[in-house]
Amino acid sequence: VKAVNSMNNSNIDDSTAPPSGSGRHFVVKAAPRVTASGNPISSDDDDQPILMEAKLREIIMSVNQLVNSNKALDEALMDEHDDDLLDALKENEDLIHRKIFEATSLAAKLNKHGVHISLADKITQYDGSLVLKMEKERKTEKNGGDGIYL
Repeated sequence: VKAVNSMNNSNIDDSTAPPSGSGRHFVVKAAPRVTASGNPISSDDDDQPILMEAKLREIIMSVNQLVNSNKALDEALMDEHDDDLLDALKENEDLIHRKIFEATSLAAKLNKHGVHISLADKITQYDGSLVLKMEKERKTEKNGGDGIYL
């Protein structure tokens, strides 16, 4: 915390000035955040491979849980159709794709820092939902094909 003495009139903010007649005035400023080694802490994780790697681990765990959840939802929907389960399956499917993209981007950033991480052996193989593939086929057949022919 830095304090500035108003007697030398440097860095004074008039809006915080004490009532006239008092002789001293101090302005408190936040000190910059630094690590234990004295390096400034950046709000951007791109400069901190340790934080990036922790974030990547979190994403990998999340993707694997979503894949397992989708496999269970697929099995349940094969037995009985349920609109709520189908919506959850669709949302998970989109989220899996977004998180895999995020993990790939983060792994590439880590690679620039000299940390080489392969995602192939860390993320559960997932070829998509069978139920969603069947839904798409059914809609394609119902609409008479993939497109409009003139």
